[in-house]
Amino acid sequence: MALSPTEVEVLYGESKKLLELWMRTKLAFLKAFGGGEISKEQENDYLQLKSEISRMYRAMGERLPKGLHFDGDKMMEMLKNAMTMEHLKRQPPSERRTFYGTWHRVYIKLTRTLGALEVMGEGYYPHMHRKLLEVKGGAGKGKKK
Repeated sequence: MALSPTEVEVLYGESKKLLELWMRTKLAFLKAFGGGEISKEQENDYLQLKSEISRMYRAMGERLPKGLHFDGDKMMEMLKNAMTMEHLKRQPPSERRTFYGTWHRVYIKLTRTLGALEVMGEGYYPHMHRKLLEVKGGAGKGKKK
């Protein structure tokens, strides 16, 4: 699916906002795994954060071209499994590592998506150029980004 410059700009803004929310999720994990007390306000903020991430993902997930997806389904599954901060606090170390690992994989793919949209916003569409390189048998052949 080809994106217009306006669509790229909108998706870039949404991706940037989603990345900011995703960073806040890690802060919530650090707080929950830190062993300190979790206030009612912090718990409510976490639940609101999960809701906002879910809304943002639904709003932009269907509009992203295939090559720009960032494992949003894994993001949603992880947030579903990380029900509350108190629930996270009770997780054994192995589960905590799993949460961090999943968070990090989604973070990497989300930053790649953001970077690709930024480049596209400047008028360069990598997928179009990759196809040209493949036709010519150039260096881009067979590479996946």
